[in-house]
Amino acid sequence: MEKEYIKNEAKLSEQLARFTHFVKHMDGYPGFISFRDSRGFLGREEDYKSRIAEKTREALKYGSWKESWIGTGKIAICARNAVSKCGNLINKHKQIELKNNLDINHPDYKPEAERVLFDIYCNQSCEERVAFENAIKVFGASYPVIAFWFFVKDDVRFLPVSPERFDKSFISLDIEHKTSHQCEWENYQDFIGIISDIREVMEDMLPMQGTPRLIDAHSFVWIIQEDKYVNWEPDSEQSVQIEQLTEDYIRSVVSGNGGRRRSVSNVFKRSAKVVKQTLKMAHGICKLCNQPAPFNDKNGKPYLEVHHIEWLSRGGKDSTENTAALCPNCHARMHVIDDTSDVNKLRETIVLS
Repeated sequence: MEKEYIKNEAKLSEQLARFTHFVKHMDGYPGFISFRDSRGFLGREEDYKSRIAEKTREALKYGSWKESWIGTGKIAICARNAVSKCGNLINKHKQIELKNNLDINHPDYKPEAERVLFDIYCNQSCEERVAFENAIKVFGASYPVIAFWFFVKDDVRFLPVSPERFDKSFISLDIEHKTSHQCEWENYQDFIGIISDIREVMEDMLPMQGTPRLIDAHSFVWIIQEDKYVNWEPDSEQSVQIEQLTEDYIRSVVSGNGGRRRSVSNVFKRSAKVVKQTLKMAHGICKLCNQPAPFNDKNGKPYLEVHHIEWLSRGGKDSTENTAALCPNCHARMHVIDDTSDVNKLRETIVLS
């Protein structure tokens, strides 16, 4: 049975909707977003990690390694050169420590390092779990260092890890996973599983140019904890669009039109139930202006939009007690003016209904 990593997909989809508009804001134009276009924000800021992996592989030259090299210092020399290519994937202090571990003339030299690196890159009979655990024994339980070696080995299947940064993002996404002081194979596999699940939702939801890679989902999780993202305030129009995109995605998945996703989680079923129940309780009347819906949808039903009284982005719950059916004008008003009296009126209306 597969693990369920994402337990609050409504929160994830809301963050992805916000992320979409944030990227368009940073680029200064609408349309598709891309992690690989060097002219765009994402290309400039994030499309370097795979290049680091490629340059590091070139420096390692592990295709030429021989098992007889273990203990000679030849593998260590290649690895020291490779560490110089790691960029910000390993902090400067750890880089110096790692180079010392690979310097045959340094007191901190780790002679076992050559066997560990050979097993990671060249020994097909050595299980990756075992190689990971042996790397911890030699280099210490430093997640950035251990994950770096595996990311360089295969940047399609593996990912770099910055524990404090990703733990912060996971909290904002209501994901119960901690990487700080948890450097172990099982934790690493769960980390990759979480990012993989996020990548699937990205593929369905974002207006992307090209199929998102695992490292792209990794970049999304990285960006949402940065100050420039956290402090960005969408304007009223963007705010309405973010909420509507979130709701539309939930509806599309539950209705079977959600693209590549093969199953619907309990969270999405609950979110769709919230939308359905909120609209049902409204009886076609806007909860703010008390006027009938301005028109019917293509199915002949009164068109109203579901608004979270306390926005999801502010920690609001995805529940009928926190939602109200509004006409498009009132929905826009709630985001443009964000008036406390309007908020209180909706809360009172929900209590009385």
